[in-house]
Amino acid sequence: MRSSRPLVLLRRPQTLPLRPLLRRPLSSVPPTRNINNRTTEYTDSTVYAFSYLSRTIKYVLISLVGIGATGLIGFEGLHFWVEKVGMGAPSREDSGIDGVWGWDGEHQGWTGGPKGGTDPRLGFKARHALRAAWISQEWGAGSSASIEKGMHTSAFHPDYVAARSIITTTQADQAGGGVRKRVDRGYEIADEYVDMAIKEAKKKGLVFPPELSGARASGPTFDNDGYKGPHGDPAAMDLLLLKAGVLERINTFDSLAYAKDVYEQVLSSLSSSALSPGSVSPGGQAKVMRLASKVGDLCARTGSRDEATKWWSWGLGHVGIDIQGKVVGQVEGKPAAGVKDLPPPVLRATIALITSASAQLATTSSLQAASELQALGLTYLTPPPLIPANQTPAAELHWTWLTQRSSLLKLHLSSVLYALQKTNPRSLPLLAEAKEEAEEVIADINPMPKEYLDKSKATTPAAKLLARDALLTGAEIAFTRGLLLERTVSPAASTSSSWSIPFFSSLTTSSASKLQPTTLTTLQAAQKEFQRATALSLLESGADKRKKGPKEEGQEEAVVVGRGEEWAKYNRSLERVNGKIDELLGVGQGAEVKEEVKKV
Repeated sequence: MRSSRPLVLLRRPQTLPLRPLLRRPLSSVPPTRNINNRTTEYTDSTVYAFSYLSRTIKYVLISLVGIGATGLIGFEGLHFWVEKVGMGAPSREDSGIDGVWGWDGEHQGWTGGPKGGTDPRLGFKARHALRAAWISQEWGAGSSASIEKGMHTSAFHPDYVAARSIITTTQADQAGGGVRKRVDRGYEIADEYVDMAIKEAKKKGLVFPPELSGARASGPTFDNDGYKGPHGDPAAMDLLLLKAGVLERINTFDSLAYAKDVYEQVLSSLSSSALSPGSVSPGGQAKVMRLASKVGDLCARTGSRDEATKWWSWGLGHVGIDIQGKVVGQVEGKPAAGVKDLPPPVLRATIALITSASAQLATTSSLQAASELQALGLTYLTPPPLIPANQTPAAELHWTWLTQRSSLLKLHLSSVLYALQKTNPRSLPLLAEAKEEAEEVIADINPMPKEYLDKSKATTPAAKLLARDALLTGAEIAFTRGLLLERTVSPAASTSSSWSIPFFSSLTTSSASKLQPTTLTTLQAAQKEFQRATALSLLESGADKRKKGPKEEGQEEAVVVGRGEEWAKYNRSLERVNGKIDELLGVGQGAEVKEEVKKV
C-alpha cells in the first residue's frame, strides 16, 4: 500500500538580477546642488587670490608710504637743522652788546640777517635751494677735473689771502702755462643752487642792483655823489655775495673774473652811502672797505696788479691813508689823525687792506714802500696799555685777531728788510717777536674755547678762520726764521768742518768742541724751526694724527705724514738741514764722537 506523501516539486529558481552588494552613489546630493558647490569652490579661490593680492598691495603701499614719510621727515629735518644750526649765525649789523665789535657784519649770512637762516620772503623753493647750497659747500660732493690753459691764477683760497707770507703767483702761472686743477664738485653744485635761489628771488620781486657794463674802466669808477642806481634789497645783496664767494672757491680764471664783477656790482650799490662821511655806520664803512679788499685780492690773483693797487688805495682812502700817486713809495710813516678812535670793524678792515697792499708792493720790487706801509700797519696794531680782564668773547676775539695780524705784519716786514739788506739786524728780532705772538694766539685758540663753539654766534666762524690763519702764519714764521738761521751759517765753515771730521775721528770731548759749535748750534736751531713749521702745517691740514708704518733698517719708524705743498716745502728744508748737520757731525765716524759733538 502506497503511502501517501506530499509530492515536493522542485522549481528552478528564477535568475536574480546581478546587483553589487555595495554600490557607491555617484553623488550624495542632488545634481543641482553639486553644481552650485563647484561654483562656490571656484568663487572662493578667486576671492582668496584677490584677497592675497590686495593684502600684498596694501603692505607694499604702506611700506612705500612709510619709507616716503621717513625720507620726507629726514629731508625736512636736515633742512630744519641747516636752517636753525648750520645757518643760525646772525649776519649784517647788530645793535646788541657785541654789536660794537662788528663780527655780525663780517659774517656772510644766508639772507636771514640778524635772525640767521634764510629770508622767508624768498619762498619755499629758494630757501630749500639755499640750504642745499650750504650742504654742498660745507660737506662737498667729490671732485671733478678741469683744465686751465694759458691762465694765471693764484692757488690762494679766498680766505687765505695774506694769511701766509706774500701774495704771489707760481712760475708756471706767470708763464701762462696750462695747469690741471681739481675743482670740488660741491662748489659747482652750490653755485647752481645759488643761481636757482637768485632766479626765484627775482620772481618774488626782490630788488637787485643792475649789472655793470663790461666796457667800464678798471678800478673804482664811482662818482663823488655816489651811485645813482637802486641800492638793492639786503637779501638780494646777500645772494650776490654768496654767489661771488662760491665762485672764488671754484678758483678758475673765469670764475675769479666773474666773482670780481659780482663784488663790484654789490660795491657800486653800497659805495654811495660810504662816500658821505658821517652818513654810514662803522659796520657799513667796514663792509665797503672789506669788499674793496676782496676786489683788489681778486685782481692780484688774476694778474691785474695795477688795478688791485687802485682798489686797495680806494679802500684805504676811507681812513685817510693814501698809497696811490705818481710815487707809490711815498707812504706816510705815521697813522692818520684819529686812528686810535677807529671802530673795531673799521680797524680790522684797515689792517686787511694794508696787509694786502704791502704784500703786493713787495712782490713788485717796491720794497721800501712795502716796508713803510707795513711799519704803518704795526702802529695801528699797538695794543692799549690796559685791556679789561672780564671781556665778552667778541672783545677777546678782536684783541686776539689784532695779535695774530701783528705777527703776520712783522713776518712780512722782516722778510722785506732782509730782502733790502741781508745783514739787517732787525730781521731776526722781528721774527722772534712774530713767533712769540703767533704761539700766543695758537695757545689761546687751539683747542678752540667753548665760547666759540656755539654755531648760533657770529664769532664762531670768525674764530675758526682765525685759528686756521694763526696756524698758517705760525708755520710760515717758523719756516722763515729757519731759513734766515740757516743762511747765517757760512758755507765755507760748514764745508771745512765736514772735511776735518774724518781727521779727528778719535777726538775726545774737549777736542770735539773745536768743530765750530756755533755753526752746529745755529743749524740745530734752524732744524727746530723747520720741525715746528711741519708740525703746524700738519695741524692746520688735519693730518697731525700720524699713522705709523713698518720699521725699516736705519730708521726709527716709518710714518705716513703730511699733506699739501706747504708741508712738502717745509719738509724739504728740514731734510736739507738734517743733511748739513749729519755732514757736520760726520756720519759713520762713530756714535761716540757724534754724541760728544751734539753735547757742545
